Amino acid sequence: MDQHRILIVEDDEDIVETVKYSLELRGYNIDVAYDGLHALRKAHRKEYDLMLLDIMLPGKNGYEVSRILKQEMDEGKIKPFKILVLTARKVDSPEREDFLATWSKADEYMYKPFELDDLMDRISTHLISGSVKASVV
Repeated sequence: MDQHRILIVEDDEDIVETVKYSLELRGYNIDVAYDGLHALRKAHRKEYDLMLLDIMLPGKNGYEVSRILKQEMDEGKIKPFKILVLTARKVDSPEREDFLATWSKADEYMYKPFELDDLMDRISTHLISGSVKASVV
């Protein structure tokens, strides 16, 4: 297996440790950022294959981080990678959910709490296929 590099951006240390451990067992290289600004710095310094991104973060929220990085990818400033958003924040309507998904440009959303096996499956799908249509799980 290629050594895919994944950046976990999450301020909940319990979630970070659980997900990081599970991904490392599967052979992935993992970096961690605990706030939005740190995530942006890391994404500018290293190439990633996928980012797991929380929404409610100190510094810059996940919507902003995703939008900034996707814009930079579109402009060729950084190597493109998938962004999978993990959030406990349920929005109040399907229209607002569609707006936020479109605005942030993230590739997929998963709501917390999530099953770890489901998350691992989604990560594998993104890394194997290289292109998964944006969706909400």
